[in-house]
Amino acid sequence: MGTSHRHSPSVAGEPNWGNASAAVTSIAGAEEKLDEMDKEQEGTDESENTDEQETEDQNKPATPTPPAQIVKRKRQLDGQIRRNYRKAVSYLVKAAGGRHKVSSGGSRAIGYAGVSIANDFISAISEIVKNGLKDWLGRRGRASLEGKSCQDVLDRIRDYIEEDVAGLDNTAANEALEYVLDELGQKTGEDLDSFEKEMNTLLASDEVKNLLDKFFGMYIYSHLSQDFKEKLEYEKGTKVANETMTEIKELIMDDIQRSFSGRDASSIDWSTSEGEEFIQAEFDRILYILTGDED
Repeated sequence: MGTSHRHSPSVAGEPNWGNASAAVTSIAGAEEKLDEMDKEQEGTDESENTDEQETEDQNKPATPTPPAQIVKRKRQLDGQIRRNYRKAVSYLVKAAGGRHKVSSGGSRAIGYAGVSIANDFISAISEIVKNGLKDWLGRRGRASLEGKSCQDVLDRIRDYIEEDVAGLDNTAANEALEYVLDELGQKTGEDLDSFEKEMNTLLASDEVKNLLDKFFGMYIYSHLSQDFKEKLEYEKGTKVANETMTEIKELIMDDIQRSFSGRDASSIDWSTSEGEEFIQAEFDRILYILTGDED
């Protein structure tokens, strides 16, 4: 994992970088409090099931927090976590030049590799649908389909698309690609004969947009994880750091799941500039959702 100082050359002196870090740390603090409350609840439950009566002396435990107060406090902490995760994304995007610069691929800090790999991914699927899987593989030195599985094809797509240039942005984009290819692998199964049909169905429906949304959600999460997880591990420990990043990822994907709407993608001509324009506009829409409409 990376640390924020490794990314600093791209955003040197950018105050929003520190704000993003502070927002993530605030989430970690809320996660710690939730863990403490869970332990308190467990202790209360255990004491209620104990038959032995405690002697009223100086060692008697303090009166436990009423369950209703715990529920209320947890709800407040959950709200705090959601607000701060959006702040973290917003500050991260601001540090990279703003929402429109990031979504257009104009920022080398965040956005360039994500937009590039998203375009390459959709272009590969479009070529397979248009010319056939055998033709696509043949152009890349793998004409024979004998003995190949759907996973082999997905691995070939991954090898063709993934950028091996060092850098946090490329790493984040590659991790997002891995995520959506795994999703495709679950849909296609092992029947290679139906692979082209599955890809055609993907492009001819809104499922391609949903897949792009997940790609960009995972792309942003990967940046947050690379930039701040190591710092959290140092300050809060591995357990809290893992809980914090897992919570952020779940919130991102949950917000994206709730936002599966917008422009219909089923009629897009992905082989033209219309496809690239759609991808950039969809990335901008996802950033709009994750940042709470902040630029």
